[in-house]
Amino acid sequence: MLNHLLIICWNPIYWNPSPDFIEIGNFSIKWYGIMWGLSLFAGFFVARYVFRKLNRDEENITIAIQYMFICALIGARLAHVLFYALDYYMAHPLEVLEVWKGGLASHGGTVGAIFGLYLFCKRNKEFSFFWTVDHGVIAVFFLASFIRLGNLINSEILGQPTNVPWAFVFVQVDNVPRHPVVLYESIAYLLYQLLMLYLFNKYLETKPGIYLTVFFFVFAVRFFIEFFKVPDGDLIFGAISKTQLLNVPFIIAGFVMLYLVVKGKLSYPKVANG
Repeated sequence: MLNHLLIICWNPIYWNPSPDFIEIGNFSIKWYGIMWGLSLFAGFFVARYVFRKLNRDEENITIAIQYMFICALIGARLAHVLFYALDYYMAHPLEVLEVWKGGLASHGGTVGAIFGLYLFCKRNKEFSFFWTVDHGVIAVFFLASFIRLGNLINSEILGQPTNVPWAFVFVQVDNVPRHPVVLYESIAYLLYQLLMLYLFNKYLETKPGIYLTVFFFVFAVRFFIEFFKVPDGDLIFGAISKTQLLNVPFIIAGFVMLYLVVKGKLSYPKVANG
């Protein structure tokens, strides 16, 4: 009896959901799109909570999210093209615009989103760039968590083969039990979001730079999770993937920010809204 129960418990999870949320004839709404929509709503509500807690003007939140979204999309696509598939897109340049077919790199999206906030602050002088970025990152982790759930539904971003009891068999790909790495990431981002909200309620504006510091260190978590992923191309030094290397500048930025926060060298400029 015990052996039978152990065999049941150690069976992998066979994962084969439809990527379509609704399908009517040739028209369909994808789960991935639903997750993007939910992520934007979640980001908006967290940002609104932050602004209300600080008695700041909420009117520009939607505009700031639009700047971030557009620039993040462009940055994510360009990073994918440059770092992962340059030869292919050099041969098929028009397909660079076909973002609906997939191919977005989150590191490029991060840089793009920060640049989007810079453009927003240039147009809205009442917001300082440092204040806006430092508080803006509080609202991004629900977004990241939902998007990774979209990747999971699409059976994207495969993990290494494994025999752990929570292994997933992605039926649309192969019959190999694998680490559900996007689920690991989704859970990590959800925990990070809760951490961000805890820090915000604890420190409010008494520790300038603390939210951006914590944000940068999520790339250390990503660096670790990458060991469980199928690597993107050849490994460097026999162990490090290209994606892991892209995490390194953000981790270094985290240590720099940590030093500045601990030493009390950061402050918010005195402008109307930050």
